[in-house]
Amino acid sequence: MQTDEQLAQLAVTVCPFCGVGCGLVVEGGNAFPLRSHPITQGSLSLRGWSTGELLRSPLRVKSAFVRSPNGTMHPVEVSEALKLIVERLQELRERYGSEVIGILGSARLTNEENRLIRQLAVALGTPNLDSFQRLGYLPFNSVRLESLEETSSITVLAVDLAHRHPQIFRRVSKALKRGATVRFVDSRKVQLASMATEHIRPTPGQELNALPPANGDGEVVLVSSEIALNGQGAKAVEALQGRQVMFLTDYVNQRGMVDAGIRPFPEGASAYEMLQRTFTGDLKALLIFADDPFEFFPELAKEAFSRLEFVVVVDSVKTEAMKYAHVVLPGALLAEKEGTFTNCEGRVLNLEPVAPPLAGLTEKQILEQLLALLGETTEADEASPFSVNSPTIEPESPTDERPFVVALDSGTFWNNHALAKASVTVWREMRRPFVDFPNGYVTVNPEDARELGIRMFTPVKMESAEGEITLPANIDERAGRGTLLVPMFLWEKVGKALGALQYDTSLKIPVFRPTAVKVVL
Repeated sequence: MQTDEQLAQLAVTVCPFCGVGCGLVVEGGNAFPLRSHPITQGSLSLRGWSTGELLRSPLRVKSAFVRSPNGTMHPVEVSEALKLIVERLQELRERYGSEVIGILGSARLTNEENRLIRQLAVALGTPNLDSFQRLGYLPFNSVRLESLEETSSITVLAVDLAHRHPQIFRRVSKALKRGATVRFVDSRKVQLASMATEHIRPTPGQELNALPPANGDGEVVLVSSEIALNGQGAKAVEALQGRQVMFLTDYVNQRGMVDAGIRPFPEGASAYEMLQRTFTGDLKALLIFADDPFEFFPELAKEAFSRLEFVVVVDSVKTEAMKYAHVVLPGALLAEKEGTFTNCEGRVLNLEPVAPPLAGLTEKQILEQLLALLGETTEADEASPFSVNSPTIEPESPTDERPFVVALDSGTFWNNHALAKASVTVWREMRRPFVDFPNGYVTVNPEDARELGIRMFTPVKMESAEGEITLPANIDERAGRGTLLVPMFLWEKVGKALGALQYDTSLKIPVFRPTAVKVVL
């Protein structure tokens, strides 16, 4: 282990995964935490420790590629690829209008790069700007991490901290040791449930109804996208008004990305709507910067991409979307950039490159060249504050006919993430569910399993009012009585089959509505 004096001589970058924003240094391909860093405090999660692996990953994109008329990809100079992009975009605008172009930004990019992406959208005249990495984001005011070290009361609302935000879990654990009251409101029995002062275990979708009143003026409420992904996001914003809330962002620069304006313009389509618009021919081209629609919606993405006339993907690592791209440009990792990002607290932090970009360019340089070739100098206006409208999604409750509720277990968030796949250590951890259950599973409470005669791997047929699906059983007390949990990588498959996949118009995102089902063996 390096000493702090030795590490202080190295450039400081950030863990590129969750939104806590752990600062670290990289030497010899290995990542090290800094005890002096205000967030890291000498500690990293497994994902953070693996950051150095990304620099030498075999899944890195090292060149620009263009698809030939025969369908094969061949390497080209970046300048040639950029000229082709401009030619095709101008051709599409002349033929169909600017509204047929969509752009996806990314929480894996810097604030400066995302502002350039918004400027590109304005320059091209398209209102279709968003990112699949915005899913579940809620506009709460910033609360500093120091609050967790000072408060005597913490309420954790539907967040699997140990899996999603290990650094926050560590701080909550320290708060418990010093005598703070920690209330955990979640249907799942995860690690925090056995540690918390009180575990309130509502039916999925009823977490806000079960939320106890504030426990003192200094109470901090922890919430993440998990509450929004089951359709309760807008309600959560309304219910938690007046309370001190820390929103735990999923991705390293999710807050910064949204603040930079990577979200739909008022008349534009969201990321999910862009894919749907390909079916009507209203979207012809898609420019993707460090995002991948296949991560959560592979079926919809596959059908949508087969209809697009032009696809550009800019990324530092290989993604499924690249298989459908007409042009691929090599991006850079955050560890190869300078710039800023905004963590979950709203703290703007600086990045220093620990290594030069593998392909010689960052997304910032690519965007600057693209804007110059377009001959556009229009500056994008400052993005207005992100807000939500009235709630629209109501969860289903169990009935005599359908006594179980199927819900999304978004603790399995990282299982299909591009950076997770590019890191040997992280991917080894994330693929564990696929070893025994290569096609997915449903988690069943042990007591429910005994009553129903279900054993591990038993096919469990779930019937809702709108459809049915069968998955093998994974028996685990993580699921509460009367609850069936499906991992996030089955969001689309199970959601479509049961009618649980809904569209939240208040946030302009797809959600998995907790849905009542009966079990048939």
